Amino acid sequence: MAWWNPFRSKTSESDRPDFSAPPIHLGKQLVYDVHSHLVPGVDDGAETLEDSLALIERLVKLGYSGAVLTPHIHSDIYPNSERTLRPAFDQLVSAAMERWPAFHLKLAAEYFLDDHFADCIAADELLWFPANDEQGREVKCVLFEFGFHEPPMNHDQVIFDLQMAGYTGVLAHAERYPYWHRQQEQFRSLSDRGVWITVNAASLAGAYGPQMYRVAHQLLEDGTAKMICSDAHGIRHMDSLAALAKSPIVQNWITNHPVLSRKIRPEH
Repeated sequence: MAWWNPFRSKTSESDRPDFSAPPIHLGKQLVYDVHSHLVPGVDDGAETLEDSLALIERLVKLGYSGAVLTPHIHSDIYPNSERTLRPAFDQLVSAAMERWPAFHLKLAAEYFLDDHFADCIAADELLWFPANDEQGREVKCVLFEFGFHEPPMNHDQVIFDLQMAGYTGVLAHAERYPYWHRQQEQFRSLSDRGVWITVNAASLAGAYGPQMYRVAHQLLEDGTAKMICSDAHGIRHMDSLAALAKSPIVQNWITNHPVLSRKIRPEH
């Protein structure tokens, strides 16, 4: 796939993604994709209903049972709420059900950790998805992200408030925060406190360069990462998922560590 050729040409052998394993049915192993931007016309993801359906079709063909759709909620850029997101989501569900009636879609969000997120926690106005944790307990999961350019401010307090409100935090694309690449104990600390750590398929496929690949690999290898997500905005991200079906690293993680995307509950 041409989009990772520059990555291949500039890295050592150990930093290149390996796609040498016999392919598996990746979607059947991961069950749910738990981070994507498939609700049409609400953020920087799918623009039209047909775009959304084309991306869902790829998930179906990969063997997934369902997807949690997580449009951006960022007060400065994407000031979304359930009120703004629900009509487009309902339209998508109606169209998808006609084609793939067994495929489950859930509406949640990817919250930017800022004052607005703290306000949503305080008001109990969060979009969440239901799951079971590693002990089998029912939990309400909320996906959130940090900024890419500087460490988050006050994240410990916000995460504490989220948990005290009865929610389990899910950190989006941990490998994409370069300020913690040399401080991976930060991710392990969050995981020890009950935050579910996720990595993106595109990073594991090499699309974002060797450093993000290396960090995503390490988070899988030591079991810190609990989910691999598409973070799909377009077809290129589905290509990453397809590539990972032949990744020895991913297959080893699936065999030896908890895969919490299998724990999504279809109700709610």
